[in-house]
Amino acid sequence: MRRGSAGAAGAAFAAMVAAGAARASSGLDSPDIGVLQLGRGGAWVARADDPLAAYFNPAGLAAQRSGAHGGVHFIQLAQCFTRLGPGGRPVPPSATTAIPAPGSDGGPDPEVCAEGGLFPNPQLAATLRLSDALALGVAVLGPHGVGERAWPESLRYTHPSFGDMTQPSPQRYLLTSLDALMLMPTLSVGFTPAEGVSLGAGFIWGTAAIDFVNFSEALSGGGGDDFKAHGDLRTRAKATDLFIPGFVLGARWAAAAHLDLGAWFKWQDAVRAKTDLTIESRYWTPAGAKDEDPCKGEAPKCNVTEEQNAGDLTMRIPMEAKLGLRYHRPRAGARSAASARRASAAEPRIRDPMADDVFDVELDFTWANNSAVDAIEVRFREGIPVRGTSVGTVPPNADVPHRWRDVLGVRLGGDYVVLPSLLALRAGGFFESKGQDDADLNLDFHLGYRIGVGAGVTARVGPVDISAAFQHTSFGALDNGGNGRLKAVSGAALSGYRSIQSVNGGRFESSLDEFGLSGTMRF
Repeated sequence: MRRGSAGAAGAAFAAMVAAGAARASSGLDSPDIGVLQLGRGGAWVARADDPLAAYFNPAGLAAQRSGAHGGVHFIQLAQCFTRLGPGGRPVPPSATTAIPAPGSDGGPDPEVCAEGGLFPNPQLAATLRLSDALALGVAVLGPHGVGERAWPESLRYTHPSFGDMTQPSPQRYLLTSLDALMLMPTLSVGFTPAEGVSLGAGFIWGTAAIDFVNFSEALSGGGGDDFKAHGDLRTRAKATDLFIPGFVLGARWAAAAHLDLGAWFKWQDAVRAKTDLTIESRYWTPAGAKDEDPCKGEAPKCNVTEEQNAGDLTMRIPMEAKLGLRYHRPRAGARSAASARRASAAEPRIRDPMADDVFDVELDFTWANNSAVDAIEVRFREGIPVRGTSVGTVPPNADVPHRWRDVLGVRLGGDYVVLPSLLALRAGGFFESKGQDDADLNLDFHLGYRIGVGAGVTARVGPVDISAAFQHTSFGALDNGGNGRLKAVSGAALSGYRSIQSVNGGRFESSLDEFGLSGTMRF
């Protein structure tokens, strides 16, 4: 019988690696990162008028001046999970110890929330014009999400008879902490083969470093989440993937005097990472508090397993596509000004919506091939021993099912130029469809439907555009009434190395607020 496992941790942090690609409507993130995009509800693929186009539509580079862009989002993600068992009943932490279940008489609050805080999310990009028809662009993006999250390992509460108490948290098998550093540098080229038509392509070199903690079971049996009888194991998994290659393709067509069309496609290879494991057994005291002296006179770290390159992790990243239609109303005299710029050797094909347009409105449609992510593969070497258990080894197969489905989205947003070349206001919103059945919810990503609204402003000060924006995103709650399908990884061979009980029954709620600031200098 194998009694130790770190597979659940490996699987969940693989999903976080995928979040680093700053996706559109893939269900892994809210819509595109970038302050202009934030204020327009993400409706930007046909406009693509700042250096972040190197990632989000490289065809837009061909109509930009040389320039540099720097921005940052300050992101506040609020998430709460209420754990329930079959029939909507509270789940006791132990069947062998008199500890009340969360939500029962004398127990703690059934709703557990992640610790909040503003997370800074930066972006850098630049455009370099090489000729009348050719421009290069580079963009370095972080993930459009929160790189640090912490859920409680244990809950403190006041028992009416016994006073201050502690018990293991009900979501511990899904997630307790995450620290992620992810970058997606992209090098792109934009080309104008004919007047009004531009094409673009870019190469993505993705990198990711993840540090993730959750719990698994040494054994499995009846009695729900019995930390004492089942022998909880605290697992810390660390992984680095320094090369996640991919590419983006873009196109833009000025179909009419007032109408632009834009298109974008992204493909990226799967995340493939080696995992380092740290497993702690004997983690809890019989009363449900953290055991500060688990070895009790034995050799130091008698309960700690540390294994480098313990296994391999693979997760597919969905393909994505966007199609945008942009209507814009040129300002009186803007056509002659634009013609003059086109006649200039210095600015042959430049578009400047803030100078040339009264307003624009864009409608985008998005698609992501989420159904490619049926499960996250986590495979470990045979025979890795788990210290502190009698004959425990890590199960070789720790795959975690996700069963995602394709996600469709629609975005609507636009700008109104209050003062030509000086001040513009913008607003927009988006909707994205649900990407997962409630029974498969996990805390790594929230794949309920999403609705977002945003607004922003740009002020032009000489050669610099200073922009600010705010966006709020609401997520449709995932609620399976306690009838979840996800099982924790376990060391029990008779149960197929999975827990008897599901560990994701209940209700998962999220909301996202973010504020962005950026500056773009044109040369």
